[in-house]
Amino acid sequence: MSEKKNEQKEDQAPDQKIDQKKDDDWDSVNQPEHNPEDDYEEASRSTADYASYEPPEKQRNPIWRKLLTTLIILVVIAGLGGGVYWYLKNHKSTKKPAQTTQTAQTTKPATSQIATATKHYDSSNFYLGFDYPQDWKVTDGGGGQMTVVSPSIQLKNATGQSVNGQVIMTIRSKEQKLPEFDGGNATAALISQKINYTKPSQNQRGSTYLSYLRYSSSSSSTALDGIYITGDSGYTVGQAIPKVDISKVDPIISIGFVKCGGSDCSGTNTPISVATNSYEDKAFSGPLESLLKSLSIQ
Repeated sequence: MSEKKNEQKEDQAPDQKIDQKKDDDWDSVNQPEHNPEDDYEEASRSTADYASYEPPEKQRNPIWRKLLTTLIILVVIAGLGGGVYWYLKNHKSTKKPAQTTQTAQTTKPATSQIATATKHYDSSNFYLGFDYPQDWKVTDGGGGQMTVVSPSIQLKNATGQSVNGQVIMTIRSKEQKLPEFDGGNATAALISQKINYTKPSQNQRGSTYLSYLRYSSSSSSTALDGIYITGDSGYTVGQAIPKVDISKVDPIISIGFVKCGGSDCSGTNTPISVATNSYEDKAFSGPLESLLKSLSIQ
Protein backbone atom coordinates (compact mmCIF):
# COMPACT_ATOMS: atom_id res chain seq x y z
CA MET A 1 0.00 0.00 0.00
CA SER A 2 2.72 2.39 0.83
CA GLU A 3 4.62 1.52 -2.25
CA LYS A 4 1.60 2.42 -4.34
CA LYS A 5 1.24 5.79 -2.71
CA ASN A 6 4.87 6.59 -3.39
CA GLU A 7 4.45 5.71 -7.00
CA GLN A 8 1.51 8.07 -7.17
CA LYS A 9 3.60 10.92 -5.65
CA GLU A 10 6.39 10.27 -8.10
CA ASP A 11 3.90 10.29 -10.95
CA GLN A 12 2.45 13.61 -9.78
CA ALA A 13 5.72 15.49 -9.24
CA PRO A 14 6.68 16.03 -12.89
CA ASP A 15 3.23 17.26 -13.65
CA GLN A 16 3.38 19.81 -10.80
CA LYS A 17 6.73 21.13 -12.06
CA ILE A 18 5.28 21.59 -15.52
CA ASP A 19 2.32 23.47 -14.13
CA GLN A 20 4.55 25.80 -12.01
CA LYS A 21 6.68 26.70 -15.03
CA LYS A 22 3.55 27.50 -16.99
CA ASP A 23 2.44 29.83 -14.22
CA ASP A 24 5.83 31.66 -14.22
CA ASP A 25 5.78 32.06 -17.96
CA TRP A 26 2.32 33.47 -17.73
CA ASP A 27 3.32 36.03 -15.13
CA SER A 28 6.29 37.19 -17.16
CA VAL A 29 4.24 37.55 -20.30
CA ASN A 30 1.33 39.28 -18.67
CA GLN A 31 3.53 41.64 -16.47
CA PRO A 32 2.85 45.30 -17.43
CA GLU A 33 5.54 47.21 -19.41
CA HIS A 34 7.86 49.82 -17.70
CA ASN A 35 6.51 53.33 -18.00
CA PRO A 36 9.15 56.25 -17.79
CA GLU A 37 6.55 58.63 -16.49
CA ASP A 38 6.33 56.44 -13.42
CA ASP A 39 10.01 57.23 -12.75
CA TYR A 40 9.34 60.97 -13.16
CA GLU A 41 6.48 60.77 -10.67
CA GLU A 42 8.70 58.84 -8.29
CA ALA A 43 11.45 61.43 -8.63
CA SER A 44 8.98 64.26 -8.06
CA ARG A 45 8.03 62.70 -4.78
CA SER A 46 11.73 62.78 -3.63
CA THR A 47 12.68 65.04 -0.71
CA ALA A 48 16.07 66.04 -2.23
CA ASP A 49 16.62 69.85 -2.74
CA TYR A 50 17.70 69.96 -6.38
CA ALA A 51 17.30 73.77 -6.63
CA SER A 52 20.18 74.36 -4.23
CA TYR A 53 22.38 71.73 -5.74
CA GLU A 54 25.92 72.81 -6.60
CA PRO A 55 28.44 70.64 -8.37
CA PRO A 56 31.48 69.81 -6.25
CA GLU A 57 34.40 72.20 -6.68
CA LYS A 58 37.13 70.90 -8.81
CA GLN A 59 40.28 70.43 -6.77
CA ARG A 60 43.12 72.76 -7.80
CA ASN A 61 46.41 71.45 -8.87
CA PRO A 62 48.83 71.84 -5.91
CA ILE A 63 51.73 72.63 -8.31
CA TRP A 64 50.10 75.85 -9.53
CA ARG A 65 49.36 76.82 -5.94
CA LYS A 66 53.08 76.54 -5.09
CA LEU A 67 54.07 78.55 -8.16
CA LEU A 68 51.61 81.32 -7.25
CA THR A 69 52.95 81.48 -3.68
CA THR A 70 56.55 81.66 -4.94
CA LEU A 71 55.66 84.47 -7.35
CA ILE A 72 54.02 86.53 -4.57
CA ILE A 73 57.10 86.10 -2.36
CA LEU A 74 59.41 87.26 -5.19
CA VAL A 75 57.27 90.36 -5.82
CA VAL A 76 57.36 91.29 -2.12
CA ILE A 77 61.15 90.86 -1.96
CA ALA A 78 61.60 92.97 -5.12
CA GLY A 79 59.41 95.71 -3.64
CA LEU A 80 61.38 95.77 -0.39
CA GLY A 81 64.67 95.88 -2.28
CA GLY A 82 63.47 98.79 -4.42
CA GLY A 83 62.32 100.68 -1.35
CA VAL A 84 65.68 100.25 0.37
CA TYR A 85 67.54 101.42 -2.76
CA TRP A 86 65.31 104.49 -3.08
CA TYR A 87 65.83 105.40 0.58
CA LEU A 88 69.62 105.05 0.43
CA LYS A 89 69.83 107.03 -2.79
CA ASN A 90 67.69 109.90 -1.58
CA HIS A 91 69.21 109.88 1.92
CA LYS A 92 72.67 110.22 0.39
CA SER A 93 71.63 112.96 -2.03
CA THR A 94 70.05 115.02 0.73
CA LYS A 95 73.33 115.11 2.63
CA LYS A 96 75.36 116.66 -0.17
CA PRO A 97 73.59 120.13 -0.25
CA ALA A 98 74.12 120.32 3.57
CA GLN A 99 77.92 119.82 3.24
CA THR A 100 78.05 122.42 0.44
CA THR A 101 76.17 124.93 2.58
CA GLN A 102 78.52 124.39 5.54
CA THR A 103 81.55 124.95 3.30
CA ALA A 104 80.03 128.16 1.96
CA GLN A 105 79.45 129.40 5.51
CA THR A 106 82.94 128.65 6.82
CA THR A 107 84.92 129.78 3.76
CA LYS A 108 83.98 133.31 2.71
CA PRO A 109 84.94 134.39 -0.80
CA ALA A 110 87.42 137.25 -1.09
CA THR A 111 85.72 140.60 -1.57
CA SER A 112 86.79 143.10 -4.21
CA GLN A 113 86.07 146.16 -2.05
CA ILE A 114 87.17 147.48 1.32
CA ALA A 115 84.44 147.99 3.91
CA THR A 116 83.48 151.63 4.49
CA ALA A 117 81.90 151.08 7.93
CA THR A 118 84.51 151.73 10.61
CA LYS A 119 85.45 151.12 14.24
CA HIS A 120 87.74 153.24 16.42
CA TYR A 121 90.89 152.07 18.15
CA ASP A 122 93.20 153.83 20.61
CA SER A 123 96.73 152.49 21.17
CA SER A 124 98.39 153.07 24.53
CA ASN A 125 101.67 151.79 23.10
CA PHE A 126 101.93 154.47 20.41
CA TYR A 127 99.66 157.16 21.92
CA LEU A 128 97.48 157.47 18.89
CA GLY A 129 94.02 156.56 17.68
CA PHE A 130 92.35 155.95 14.31
CA ASP A 131 89.19 154.69 12.58
CA TYR A 132 89.58 151.45 10.61
CA PRO A 133 87.28 149.19 8.53
CA GLN A 134 85.16 147.18 10.95
CA ASP A 135 86.10 143.77 9.51
CA TRP A 136 89.86 144.37 9.87
CA LYS A 137 91.87 142.94 12.76
CA VAL A 138 94.08 145.01 15.09
CA THR A 139 97.18 143.43 16.68
CA ASP A 140 98.87 145.69 19.24
CA GLY A 141 101.06 143.60 21.51
CA GLY A 142 103.84 146.10 22.11
CA GLY A 143 107.45 145.56 21.03
CA GLY A 144 107.53 148.68 18.92
CA GLN A 145 105.14 147.46 16.19
CA MET A 146 101.41 147.03 15.60
CA THR A 147 99.35 145.94 12.58
CA VAL A 148 95.82 146.36 11.25
CA VAL A 149 95.02 143.57 8.73
CA SER A 150 92.15 143.27 6.29
CA PRO A 151 90.27 140.04 5.55
CA SER A 152 90.79 138.29 2.21
CA ILE A 153 90.42 140.72 -0.66
CA GLN A 154 90.91 140.53 -4.41
CA LEU A 155 94.00 142.53 -5.37
CA LYS A 156 95.31 143.30 -8.85
CA ASN A 157 99.04 142.62 -9.01
CA ALA A 158 101.61 144.54 -11.09
CA THR A 159 100.84 142.45 -14.20
CA GLY A 160 97.09 143.09 -13.89
CA GLN A 161 96.16 139.62 -12.62
CA SER A 162 93.64 139.21 -9.79
CA VAL A 163 95.05 137.51 -6.69
CA ASN A 164 93.70 136.68 -3.25
CA GLY A 165 95.50 138.88 -0.74
CA GLN A 166 95.34 141.24 2.22
CA VAL A 167 96.01 144.90 2.95
CA ILE A 168 98.13 145.63 6.05
CA MET A 169 98.68 148.92 7.85
CA THR A 170 101.90 148.79 9.90
CA ILE A 171 102.87 151.26 12.64
CA ARG A 172 106.54 151.07 13.76
CA SER A 173 108.70 153.05 16.13
CA LYS A 174 111.81 154.80 14.76
CA GLU A 175 114.03 152.12 16.27
CA GLN A 176 112.51 149.39 14.09
CA LYS A 177 114.37 148.14 11.03
CA LEU A 178 113.07 148.85 7.53
CA PRO A 179 113.97 145.69 5.55
CA GLU A 180 112.19 146.99 2.43
CA PHE A 181 115.10 149.38 1.94
CA ASP A 182 117.82 146.71 2.20
CA GLY A 183 118.22 146.73 -1.59
CA GLY A 184 118.60 150.51 -1.83
CA ASN A 185 116.45 153.57 -2.31
CA ALA A 186 112.80 153.31 -3.31
CA THR A 187 111.26 155.17 -6.24
CA ALA A 188 108.06 157.22 -6.37
CA ALA A 189 105.50 155.14 -8.33
CA LEU A 190 102.95 157.98 -8.26
CA ILE A 191 103.15 161.67 -7.45
CA SER A 192 102.82 162.36 -3.70
CA GLN A 193 99.46 163.63 -2.42
CA LYS A 194 98.92 166.04 0.45
CA ILE A 195 96.08 165.19 2.84
CA ASN A 196 94.51 166.88 5.85
CA TYR A 197 93.96 164.99 9.08
CA THR A 198 90.33 164.70 10.10
CA LYS A 199 90.82 165.36 13.86
CA PRO A 200 94.45 166.29 14.51
CA SER A 201 95.60 166.69 18.11
CA GLN A 202 97.29 169.81 19.50
CA ASN A 203 100.70 168.11 19.13
CA GLN A 204 100.02 166.99 15.55
CA ARG A 205 100.46 168.75 12.25
CA GLY A 206 97.26 169.48 10.38
CA SER A 207 98.37 167.92 7.08
CA THR A 208 100.95 165.54 5.63
CA TYR A 209 102.14 164.01 2.39
CA LEU A 210 101.23 160.51 1.27
CA SER A 211 103.97 159.02 -0.89
CA TYR A 212 103.64 155.93 -3.11
CA LEU A 213 106.78 153.80 -3.16
CA ARG A 214 108.16 151.18 -5.52
CA TYR A 215 110.96 149.21 -3.84
CA SER A 216 114.26 148.58 -5.54
CA SER A 217 113.46 144.85 -5.57
CA SER A 218 110.50 145.45 -7.92
CA SER A 219 111.32 145.26 -11.62
CA SER A 220 107.91 146.31 -13.02
CA SER A 221 107.39 149.97 -13.88
CA THR A 222 103.70 149.61 -12.97
CA ALA A 223 104.31 148.25 -9.44
CA LEU A 224 103.14 149.92 -6.25
CA ASP A 225 104.65 148.36 -3.12
CA GLY A 226 103.70 150.68 -0.25
CA ILE A 227 101.96 153.90 0.82
CA TYR A 228 103.81 155.97 3.46
CA ILE A 229 103.17 159.08 5.51
CA THR A 230 106.20 161.25 4.68
CA GLY A 231 105.41 164.46 6.62
CA ASP A 232 106.67 167.51 4.78
CA SER A 233 108.41 165.48 2.02
CA GLY A 234 106.66 165.00 -1.32
CA TYR A 235 107.96 163.31 -4.53
CA THR A 236 107.30 163.27 -8.24
CA VAL A 237 107.01 160.08 -10.30
CA GLY A 238 110.39 158.33 -10.65
CA GLN A 239 112.08 160.37 -7.93
CA ALA A 240 114.30 158.47 -5.47
CA ILE A 241 113.04 158.10 -1.92
CA PRO A 242 115.85 157.22 0.50
CA LYS A 243 115.43 155.35 3.77
CA VAL A 244 116.53 158.35 5.81
CA ASP A 245 113.52 160.38 4.62
CA ILE A 246 111.13 157.71 5.89
CA SER A 247 112.96 157.44 9.23
CA LYS A 248 112.30 161.13 9.98
CA VAL A 249 108.64 160.41 10.70
CA ASP A 250 107.82 159.08 14.17
CA PRO A 251 106.08 156.69 14.30
CA ILE A 252 106.59 155.23 10.81
CA ILE A 253 103.16 154.53 9.31
CA SER A 254 102.76 152.61 6.06
CA ILE A 255 100.34 150.42 4.11
CA GLY A 256 101.53 147.31 2.25
CA PHE A 257 100.10 144.27 0.44
CA VAL A 258 100.56 140.49 0.71
CA LYS A 259 99.47 137.47 -1.32
CA CYS A 260 97.63 134.84 0.71
CA GLY A 261 99.08 131.36 0.98
CA GLY A 262 95.57 129.83 1.20
CA SER A 263 91.97 130.65 0.39
CA ASP A 264 91.45 131.99 3.92
CA CYS A 265 94.95 133.53 4.19
CA SER A 266 95.86 131.13 6.97
CA GLY A 267 99.04 129.94 5.23
CA THR A 268 102.32 131.73 4.59
CA ASN A 269 101.68 135.17 3.12
CA THR A 270 104.27 136.86 0.87
CA PRO A 271 104.62 140.59 0.04
CA ILE A 272 103.42 141.56 -3.44
CA SER A 273 103.20 144.65 -5.60
CA VAL A 274 99.81 145.96 -6.78
CA ALA A 275 99.23 147.76 -10.07
CA THR A 276 99.58 151.54 -9.88
CA ASN A 277 96.32 152.01 -11.80
CA SER A 278 94.42 150.03 -9.15
CA TYR A 279 94.88 153.03 -6.85
CA GLU A 280 92.77 155.07 -9.28
CA ASP A 281 89.76 152.98 -8.15
CA LYS A 282 88.23 155.03 -5.33
CA ALA A 283 86.50 151.93 -3.94
CA PHE A 284 90.02 150.68 -3.22
CA SER A 285 91.98 153.87 -2.43
CA GLY A 286 89.16 155.80 -0.69
CA PRO A 287 88.96 153.64 2.50
CA LEU A 288 92.77 153.57 2.75
CA GLU A 289 93.02 157.35 2.60
CA SER A 290 90.20 157.68 5.16
CA LEU A 291 92.12 155.36 7.50
CA LEU A 292 95.29 157.48 7.27
CA LYS A 293 93.36 160.77 7.56
CA SER A 294 91.69 159.59 10.78
CA LEU A 295 95.03 159.28 12.62
CA SER A 296 95.17 161.33 15.80
CA ILE A 297 98.66 161.40 17.34
CA GLN A 298 99.17 162.64 20.91
